[in-house]
Amino acid sequence: MSYGINSLSTRTKLIAGALALVMAGMSHASGTIVGGGATLPSLGYVGTGAANPNTPQVFGSSVDAHSLFGAALGTGVSYCLTGSGAGKNILAGIANNSVQNACPTDSTGTLHGFGAPAVSRTDLTQPNFAGADAPLSSTDFSNYIGAHGNNNPVEFPAVAGAVAIAFNLKDNTGATVTGSEVNFTDTQLCKIFSGQVTVWNDPQLTGQATGSTNAYSLPAGHSIPANPINVQYRSDGSGTTFSFSNHLAAACNTTTNPIETSQNFFSTSASPYVVQNFFGGSSHPALPSNWTGSSGNPAVARAINATSNSIGYVEAANALHTVDSNGNPITLQFADVGGKSPTADFGSALTLVALSVQANAAIGSTNNTNGTPTVVALSNPNKALTTGSNACIVLVKPADYAVPGSTPGFINPTGNYPIVAVSYLLGNTVGNGTDQANTQTLATAPYNSTIRSSVTTIGGTTGLQFINPNTAFNTSTNPSQVSNCYGL
Repeated sequence: MSYGINSLSTRTKLIAGALALVMAGMSHASGTIVGGGATLPSLGYVGTGAANPNTPQVFGSSVDAHSLFGAALGTGVSYCLTGSGAGKNILAGIANNSVQNACPTDSTGTLHGFGAPAVSRTDLTQPNFAGADAPLSSTDFSNYIGAHGNNNPVEFPAVAGAVAIAFNLKDNTGATVTGSEVNFTDTQLCKIFSGQVTVWNDPQLTGQATGSTNAYSLPAGHSIPANPINVQYRSDGSGTTFSFSNHLAAACNTTTNPIETSQNFFSTSASPYVVQNFFGGSSHPALPSNWTGSSGNPAVARAINATSNSIGYVEAANALHTVDSNGNPITLQFADVGGKSPTADFGSALTLVALSVQANAAIGSTNNTNGTPTVVALSNPNKALTTGSNACIVLVKPADYAVPGSTPGFINPTGNYPIVAVSYLLGNTVGNGTDQANTQTLATAPYNSTIRSSVTTIGGTTGLQFINPNTAFNTSTNPSQVSNCYGL
């Protein structure tokens, strides 16, 4: 009898052990998926937790249930705000970039990561996904296939964002100059961000210079003092910088004075400005001492708020919800650009058409002669890229959202706010393992009408809008093209 009881106990233990293994497998399969990158869409992706300067990695209960990722996966996602450039490098897994490295609080260190151990994902050897507002460049693509055994990445446009011109300015009476009192032309922005206009009451801003208009509409008896313009910019590899310079390059350039489209506002080369060549010649001055770089859209918003007489470019959703280091809300003023507001005039989803996308393409390593980005075809001699309606890398042509209504495939309608970013979700065609189903759910969320109907952090006057694929790629009723790319 004793033998029978012991035997039953052993069998029970074996069954319990097997069940434990099954449960462990299920737990691993449904574990938190890990990604990060772009700060521009972060509030739309995970909610206002992305605005907290003390928590650059948003996961668990900090993910808003009505954000895109929260509606798709609940608390089962982690997003680290590194900026687009670092996000693509971490996805590629190039040297000193790993999903297992800590989520950084800034971009000054040599190690970059998405903080996988913070959500008990020490098993991951590559991120599940990344966000980027600058599409893959040819260098990004080469980095990826070089580190992934020649397998190819996935890239699809997910959301669009308005890049706001935020400022902190008082008039001669000490009154705050409000957004409703400032309306810049593209030419005025180009001259401010190239360093040609350096004081707030420059005749080119007040309408006193030949051919200029008055950017200010102040009450009678109020004027703009002769204070220096303190420029705030992104110091990290930034898709917001790419999108801002993409607009300026298309709106302001000539072949002799091009504005360079780039992820980096300045470089360590002889040409430090993104809007580099307004000064002419082969060498350019260093950035002025009152131009300050910050990592991430929220940090730029905080810098503008903390610095009198300052101006900067920042994604509108971040600027609307940014808080200071104590968690207190920050209120920034947004200038109109060309008479349009980054919130009131960016109120509907943008629609792609076949002309506005290019399959298996990337941004080239050099710009066109007028500073606008080149688009080059991608090829991988060691592993064929899927093609046509099955392509897994889909680029929205930067020219088609640079200036509203300017090209046959434009996606930002005439009359909309003009400075627009397109943000992408990137991932891996292979190696998704037991996270494949959750990764597919996240990747297809921007095109899933059921998920979109639950999202309140994108749409309306949030500064972020969904993208309707229309016929540009196969997502009409079932986002199968996107989903299939994660199961090759």
